[in-house]
Amino acid sequence: MNMLFQNISPVARFLARSVCGLMAVLALAVSAQPAAQTADRIKAAYVYNFAKFVEMAGADDKTIRLCVLGKDDLNGAMLSLNRRMAQGREILVRKDVPLDQVKDCAMAFVGDSDVRLLSTVARQLGGAQVLLVSDARQAMDQGAHLSLLFNDDRVEFDVNLLNLQKSNIKASSQMLKLARVVIR
Repeated sequence: MNMLFQNISPVARFLARSVCGLMAVLALAVSAQPAAQTADRIKAAYVYNFAKFVEMAGADDKTIRLCVLGKDDLNGAMLSLNRRMAQGREILVRKDVPLDQVKDCAMAFVGDSDVRLLSTVARQLGGAQVLLVSDARQAMDQGAHLSLLFNDDRVEFDVNLLNLQKSNIKASSQMLKLARVVIR
């Protein structure tokens, strides 16, 4: 690359290197964005599978109400679950659900960028039979039942079995076997 800049003035050389540097930064940003979007889609797929492998309240209901609390919906990936079927029930995704209505949900999701809401949501739910899922690193410490983690280019999940039992929610043994960590 230095040979490219030998026959031009120092100012032009500086500008050319700056433009090349800027293009490299932009290329990295563009290539990182699809990876983040892919991780978000995978996290949403995990939430979908949780709906399939966790016994939730309202088994007689024809729908599973999945409430997204806060603004973080995994870049729209959570909305892709709307109208999908799990356990013979249709998933209905609802955004911006007020805290006083979170107990009407079968599942609640709090994204990492809305982590400040997590402990409030957990307190609001108390022992209600609502599956609380988050992708925040400190989710387990703040009362979540399931936590999604992005490690080494992989999405994994942890289960807080104690919190599930307090909420009278049962996870399938197959799901527990796949968890990275099960807190007992």
